[in-house]
Amino acid sequence: MSNPQPRRDFQTEAPPEPTQETLRQHERFAATESHQPLATQAELKALPEETLGAPRKRRWGLMFALAGGATLGTVELATGIPDALSQSQWMAMAWQLFGISLIGLGGVSLLKELGRLRRLKRHDQLRANLAELPQRSSQQAQAMAVQLKQQLALSNDDPHWLAFQRACQPHHSGEEIQTLLRYHLLAPRDREAQRLITRMSGETAIMVAVSPLTLVDMALVAWRSLAMVDRLSRLYGLELGYASRLRLFRHVLHNMAFAGASELATDASMDMLSLDLAGRLS
Repeated sequence: MSNPQPRRDFQTEAPPEPTQETLRQHERFAATESHQPLATQAELKALPEETLGAPRKRRWGLMFALAGGATLGTVELATGIPDALSQSQWMAMAWQLFGISLIGLGGVSLLKELGRLRRLKRHDQLRANLAELPQRSSQQAQAMAVQLKQQLALSNDDPHWLAFQRACQPHHSGEEIQTLLRYHLLAPRDREAQRLITRMSGETAIMVAVSPLTLVDMALVAWRSLAMVDRLSRLYGLELGYASRLRLFRHVLHNMAFAGASELATDASMDMLSLDLAGRLS
């Protein structure tokens, strides 16, 4: 006779299948170390690919070649003046003086351009510092406000600056001072810039509509665009150099091409319409 087996219970439902995802074990971090969370996939896609490239190299070789050529040219022209004077070669001496004057004017223009670029870099640095005002103290924020006043070329009795000083209190934080700067100093100039853009754009549109030639339209668009850029720069206390103007001129060329293409399309459509009407009337 066999021994009785122990009782066995069977489940009517199937056991749950193991999940595909494996749980990561817990990790311990030291309290003295700082750890940053990983960036999400959306943030990684939002980063521009151009910022991941190699930094641009400074063209020291080109600057050295220009400086060396200008120096050697000046020395050669200067040493030729006594010979021309002793031999009574007045025309040669005049050309040598003219060349030295051109080199001097070029050097002065280059120094002015470097000064403008330095001021533009200071403006970019000031803009970055103003964006970080919420993380700064009240004293630092007020010091940056003074720098912004100097950048905008505001006097001490300017009504916008006086309104900001009356509204700013010692207990205000950096974020509150940033809000006051936007409201009292930057917002009036933004409104003036919008009015200037609207007015000059309307005037340019009227000029282009009245002008009968495509080349005249393109010249008008270029002239008005550069004039508008100059006025906007003066409004915000900026001084553009030759390099900055060349970069902006690229965008002006796009506007010129659009104006010329639209004028050509308008002329072609009017010619086709007139030909069609003439054919129907005949």
